[in-house]
Amino acid sequence: MTRGSNAAEVEIVEVKDLGLKNPLIIAGFVGAGLVGSIAVDQIITKLKMEEVAYIKSKHLPPVAIFVGEKLRHPFRIHASKKDNLCVVICEIPLKEEGLYSISSALLDWAEKHDTKEILVLEGIPVPGLPTDRQPFCVTELGKCEHFKDRGINLLRKGIIYGIAGAILSECLTRKIEGTAILTPAMATIPDPEGAAVLIEALNRTHGLKIDTAELIAGANEIREKLREIAENYEKATATEPEKMYA
Repeated sequence: MTRGSNAAEVEIVEVKDLGLKNPLIIAGFVGAGLVGSIAVDQIITKLKMEEVAYIKSKHLPPVAIFVGEKLRHPFRIHASKKDNLCVVICEIPLKEEGLYSISSALLDWAEKHDTKEILVLEGIPVPGLPTDRQPFCVTELGKCEHFKDRGINLLRKGIIYGIAGAILSECLTRKIEGTAILTPAMATIPDPEGAAVLIEALNRTHGLKIDTAELIAGANEIREKLREIAENYEKATATEPEKMYA
């Protein structure tokens, strides 16, 4: 086990060395519709990626994640040597005051492994169920045509907040290309369809072959439940007796 990070207040603990060189890094965090974290969790599952490191910091809430009868760290790095790919996943919200330290530590770790590109997956919060499910991207000037040629529209202006924005900002100070792939997502409800849109965009832009059928099935189930809720609400309001006013 090796430890180390140049960023104060953050420690990246490596638990396995797969000997990766120049890996692509994909990151997803808690945000609108949880689309980023759902998407990277699906990538980890489908590629059977191994946990290679986890992040310790006083800026992380003092929690542990319990899934599948096993405890796990909430902020982890998984990797696939076969695909030369790393995935950063964080399943808890992060404190704003720690974003610089954490993003700096992650970029230090990426440089240690000679990473040249980081992709951050993120949702654009919209009210209700999104009707426009196309992916968008924000990237550096030299990468624009690569994404446009693969059907990913560019956002002309805006602000990306939180850890995603911190990572992209930190990329600008280093020799690492930073890109965000985004899609409209339900603001407060888990949105597997939005996660599927992000993965399908990655399949086109970076040659991945991640199946999204399970996510689409989950999205259809959520859509059906939302439809039932709306219908029940309409029935309730339609049969509500008229109020009497004096």
